[in-house]
Amino acid sequence: MANVQTILDQKGKLVISIGPDDALSHALLKLTEHKIGALLVLNEQGDIKGILSERDIIRHFSKRLEHLNTASIKVREVMTTGVTYVKPHQSSEDCLHLMTAGHFRHLPVVEDDKVIGMISIGDVVKAALDERDFQIGELEHYITNAY
Repeated sequence: MANVQTILDQKGKLVISIGPDDALSHALLKLTEHKIGALLVLNEQGDIKGILSERDIIRHFSKRLEHLNTASIKVREVMTTGVTYVKPHQSSEDCLHLMTAGHFRHLPVVEDDKVIGMISIGDVVKAALDERDFQIGELEHYITNAY
């Protein structure tokens, strides 16, 4: 099974982030511009302070329908804290278990206390499908060349 490093090698290590004191309107622009579902919230030193997902934003507004001025809302008011992350050596199966148990779709990748990437459920599923296709190809090759 693929590990997190393999997934990062295939998708790239670009991390789109935002600061905890940035306006939610800025976060919405970044999410839209990059066509992504979550932003990592980092302080100026690059430490993880939280994660801001589309789901966080929807939950925030569903509780406060009268307060839709995104320019006056800080990211820290909406973000999820206590972020679960993975290390590059962990398996994609580990990631699926974490994501399923925690009901989230994005995992930062941390090595030596530094963020080196971010993976999504889509990245993990793609890796699993690629591995399945490879195994099927190997089995087909074995069966057709065995005789």
